[in-house]
Amino acid sequence: MKVSTNELLLALRAPGAGWLAALICALDEALQDPDFGAPQRDLVRALLDQARVPSAVAEAANERLAQFERTVEELHALVVLPPADTVVPMRPKLTLCGGTA
Repeated sequence: MKVSTNELLLALRAPGAGWLAALICALDEALQDPDFGAPQRDLVRALLDQARVPSAVAEAANERLAQFERTVEELHALVVLPPADTVVPMRPKLTLCGGTA
């Protein structure tokens, strides 16, 4: 089945399209990841075909997502903030000296 861009754009304008938007954003990210290959796409298709996610799978996915979020936060902290034990040197105070004679 070919996806119609216009149909998707129209569906995303609907007031209740929040979940559709979230799923499309997640899918877009996943499709850009080389680790999200044919086996993973087949699993997603199977879940959509059965129209439900088994509770054990939902629980495991929530745990894995929490672990992923922690990893992202840790990486963000390393990139954005210096480690807590790092001393950031203060800029020296400059003193203006009086005129020329």
